[in-house]
Amino acid sequence: MRDNILENALQVFLEYGYENASMRKIAARAGITPGAIYKHFSGKEEMFQVIFENCGQELLKLTDSMLCQNLQELSDKQLIQIFYSRMSVKTFETLESKFALYHILLNNDTGRYMSRLKDEYIGKCIGFLKEFYDELYKRGLAKKTLSLQTIRLLSLTEFSSICEIIMKNPMTEGITEEFKQAFMEEMNIILYGLEVELGIDRGLLTEE
Repeated sequence: MRDNILENALQVFLEYGYENASMRKIAARAGITPGAIYKHFSGKEEMFQVIFENCGQELLKLTDSMLCQNLQELSDKQLIQIFYSRMSVKTFETLESKFALYHILLNNDTGRYMSRLKDEYIGKCIGFLKEFYDELYKRGLAKKTLSLQTIRLLSLTEFSSICEIIMKNPMTEGITEEFKQAFMEEMNIILYGLEVELGIDRGLLTEE
């Protein structure tokens, strides 16, 4: 029953928006009475928060799946391939089908859950990237490594850019090409800036 209520609440939020989503509409969509909902949730605010938390956990699982690699076991070429893979772009593209939902979530969150999600996401990225850049430097694939503070700022920039696009894009017909292109260009600038700063040789991508 609880999962059914959440699923229908999600559809009502997407159709009517958070402000216009009522307990009556959610109950009607779920085929139950409003009173039945109160046996599981205190109101639409709690349902909204649970949906947000579920989406956050999905994002973190996606992040874990991209970061769960033993860097020491990878070849030099595989490490370079990771460098040019642009994980933020992969995250963007994977979540794009759910941007309408994230748009509602981000624009109606009290800030408390988003803050926790951001801290956990950035923490995962920093841990992996510090090890990654150190490994590049240790193998001589990069002329220097990056400090934790630099990595944190870069991770925050990429995370904040995705959130900004989702919040500011109306999402009535999905994300616009203008927003998508702007994000891709920003990620390219960061990537090529890192390439120059670290002295990465992209010719390693084509080596056998």
